[in-house]
Amino acid sequence: MTKKAEKLGESTTTESARDKLERVNLTCACNRDIDLDELTLAYPHRKREILQKFLPEINNTMNKYAINSCLQKVHFLAQVGHESAELQYVAEVLPPGVTEEKAYAGYKGRGLIQLTLKPNYVAYGKAVGEDFLDSKKIKLEEVKWATDSAGWYWRHGGDYDLNLLAEKNDFIFISAAINGGFNGYEESSAARLELLQAAADALHIRICPRLEALFEAFPEKSNFKYESFKLEDSQANDKLDMAFAWGYWHDKKSKMKGTKKDDAQAKIGYNRYLELVKKLTTSQIKKLTIKRFGLAREEMKTHAEKRIKELP
Repeated sequence: MTKKAEKLGESTTTESARDKLERVNLTCACNRDIDLDELTLAYPHRKREILQKFLPEINNTMNKYAINSCLQKVHFLAQVGHESAELQYVAEVLPPGVTEEKAYAGYKGRGLIQLTLKPNYVAYGKAVGEDFLDSKKIKLEEVKWATDSAGWYWRHGGDYDLNLLAEKNDFIFISAAINGGFNGYEESSAARLELLQAAADALHIRICPRLEALFEAFPEKSNFKYESFKLEDSQANDKLDMAFAWGYWHDKKSKMKGTKKDDAQAKIGYNRYLELVKKLTTSQIKKLTIKRFGLAREEMKTHAEKRIKELP
């Protein structure tokens, strides 16, 4: 493989898929609507009739929330695709015996990025001038609101504007920001990383001028491969819980699923977490949530220290 082919923007589509697309005059997806063929390649496990139903709203949403560049669209489609199982689900499927009221105080995940809990339903409703409370919460399962809510969350619903992270190609940070950890990162059906690869190919990102601009601005990114995102290159490296999660999800002794188990990556995450913990002041520590990932704060520190000694 040539050096150029190793770059993030190089196509990995099958020859048959590429041949189909090469029949037209290709342009990247910046500042234009995507078409049904492109969405079909981005979500290869979903029937075209389902994709066709969502396509107009996906384009409306990307236009409304200024998800305009190839990089922004590729990352948006990857995360939406995983959260909805490639547009199969518009609401969270709860385990047998678990009720929405008991598990989420009446407001389970709905929409293509699984808007969850009443405060988020209220905030989104206020943003778009709609009522999604009580019996009206089911409206979030309609194609329009399921899709639009994903765009709102992408830009305004969480702690970060994910468009900015997408422009930096920060796949690790975006995944952790949406999931909290790394569920579905690479070891699952409709994995986030697999869908990123598919979307990048589908939207012809390999010919995007903005990608070349990214490589010029950040030369260290020019050798990125789809499968080689590194914690050290991500803003997640400076986030306490994201660093711990990277270690915890890669740890072979952890029950967390979603990444390939990897001793080296586990150590990288745990070591960075301990570095960040040492920098915290007492007041900063008091502001942290009591538990993360099923572990109390002191347990997290003890666990990281213990596993670093045990890992080869």
